[in-house]
Amino acid sequence: MLSVAAGGVTFVALGAIYKSWRDQASTYLYLGLIIWLVSAVCWSIAQGWEFGVLYTLCMPAILVWPFIALNQAFLPKPKNVPEPRGFDFARHTVFVNAANYFVVLVVLLVVSVLITLGMCALLPFSIAGQLATGTVLLPILWGLIVYHYLATAHKFKVIGAYAALSVTCVPLLVFLPM
Repeated sequence: MLSVAAGGVTFVALGAIYKSWRDQASTYLYLGLIIWLVSAVCWSIAQGWEFGVLYTLCMPAILVWPFIALNQAFLPKPKNVPEPRGFDFARHTVFVNAANYFVVLVVLLVVSVLITLGMCALLPFSIAGQLATGTVLLPILWGLIVYHYLATAHKFKVIGAYAALSVTCVPLLVFLPM
């Protein structure tokens, strides 16, 4: 029964936050957040804190859909609809795209692995902590490097700079005792 009450309190919290958005009144926002915290306590008492936190975070995501449907608006069709670009299978375009594909998926992956391992080797953690840090850091660093590579017009300079940085990390990995 407390679970049903917690769901109702969550719905009331969403309603208060919705009203704060509609009226642009921060009082309803604070009231909605306080009610949402009360619902978190109710969910935790009813289902245990493990599931209570899960329900507290997930229920608003599910219950928000009626509010979204209530405010749905259909815009008129735009007057100038852009035409999609056609496929371009010219040799130069295919070569450039294949080269970018290879650089991003092979070269920049190897570069980001070397840089990540070199940075993590300098950390004052145990080997398990260094590997855990590397596991978290690697996709972030690889994404940033790929974004920088694809955003710049001077791709060879970027590859050269990242290659030089990764080459400086190789002696760290080879000669630094673990």
